[in-house]
Amino acid sequence: MNSHALGYIYGWGLALFSLTVIPSLIIAVSNHEPRAIAAFLVTGLAGCFLGVALIIALKGQKLEISRREKIVLIIGLWVSFCLLGSVPFEASNAIPGRLNAIFESTSGLTTSGATLVDQISLLPKSILFWRSQLQWIGGFLTLFTATYALSRFMGAERVTREIYSSSQTRDDEALHLQTTLRLILPVYLGLSLFLLLLLLMHKIPFFDAICLTMSTISTGGFMPRDGALSTYGSVNIMYVLSLFMFLGSVSILWLSYLVKHKWSNMNKFSEPLWVGATILIIAVITFIAKLTFDEGRDFIGLNREIATALMNASSLISTTGLVASPNSWEHISPALILIFMLIGGGILSTAGGLKFTRVLLMFRQSNRELRSLIYPHEVRPLYLSNEEKDYFFLSTVWVIFGLTILFTSLIAAIFAFYGMGLEEAYFAATASVSNCGACMQQVINVHIPDAIPLSELAKPAKVAMLVAMIIGRLEIIVVISLFNISFWRH
Repeated sequence: MNSHALGYIYGWGLALFSLTVIPSLIIAVSNHEPRAIAAFLVTGLAGCFLGVALIIALKGQKLEISRREKIVLIIGLWVSFCLLGSVPFEASNAIPGRLNAIFESTSGLTTSGATLVDQISLLPKSILFWRSQLQWIGGFLTLFTATYALSRFMGAERVTREIYSSSQTRDDEALHLQTTLRLILPVYLGLSLFLLLLLLMHKIPFFDAICLTMSTISTGGFMPRDGALSTYGSVNIMYVLSLFMFLGSVSILWLSYLVKHKWSNMNKFSEPLWVGATILIIAVITFIAKLTFDEGRDFIGLNREIATALMNASSLISTTGLVASPNSWEHISPALILIFMLIGGGILSTAGGLKFTRVLLMFRQSNRELRSLIYPHEVRPLYLSNEEKDYFFLSTVWVIFGLTILFTSLIAAIFAFYGMGLEEAYFAATASVSNCGACMQQVINVHIPDAIPLSELAKPAKVAMLVAMIIGRLEIIVVISLFNISFWRH
């Protein structure tokens, strides 16, 4: 293993992450928050010191790392960022307790959105900004992880070709890193700035607009204030946020082609059509259910009801968790919500879940196997988005599905052991693995009003949830491969 190259890249990761405390530090200074100022200074200086020390010590080493080493690097960075990101929460006493602070940081970075904070309005502004910024960083890190190290596991061969086509050799790691960043950063940053501008045009307060932008683009779900989006009083922002949650739940490569006007390349992707169609279908079902089973409540207007239904559907599929009103999902079956939380959004997106591509391939392969009973000699390759999927990827899809179900059941059993009801435990476990904690909290508040608040969970259950969030974000098969002896031998 090339430990020198890993240490050098890891040092750059720590140093860059430490610099992200600067905006929160400025907000803390401008709002006279002394404890937050000290917390952000400690976080920034400690991370920069360690990162710069590694860069200086290992500078000049040849950057050649294998796929196995990339996986080790990515997991190391994720764990380190979650721990370092928790320091401002604990040091400022905004979220008392080390485990609680790590939980909030992990939920933010994995874009899960589950929170232990009961009253968001009581948090200092710098901490509110840090929560949302962690989600924005986590969204970017998710895209970087998927494109740089996990594209083969996700069946995204096009991304691999995009990255490696710019160099003559597959060992030019510095160039591969640059190409990955050039693919992700302009699109991710550009969409963020565009959404911020639209929110400001709709008269959302500047601070709230920034926080909502970071939570929406990353499909994270942290709110900058108590309550739902209805507190802003604007219907149009629901349409805007619905659109950007959809964009956050589809492939970054498809978005890159969209921005560059490469229409012919966009036509090769079928997954965004499935994601968009599912959002529209759920919105229609929600709208009809609202009209049918509203039990005498006042109808708040056709435009607002349509916007609310579209907002909630986009939030569910993208695993964001932002809702129009506290009772948004009361007319949707909890079983249906659980299924869509498990499926999630598209590959190479910030959305969680199994991903639409995998679910579609599982259905298509099942159909092919059934046809083989009638036509045993028929040869039917499996295609998706004009790409033939080989046996390796198909077997990986089924392995990931099986491991996800088993792991989710294990986490649910742990939750049930520590006091959760069975229905609540499965919701919490599915949400943790699918990185849609904000969805889970909204659904539980509506359908299971006597549920245990996350802040009152036993410590082992909190540890299980934050581990599940990290494993769900990093692909369960990748994390489990670390425990395979042959992974280290070859």
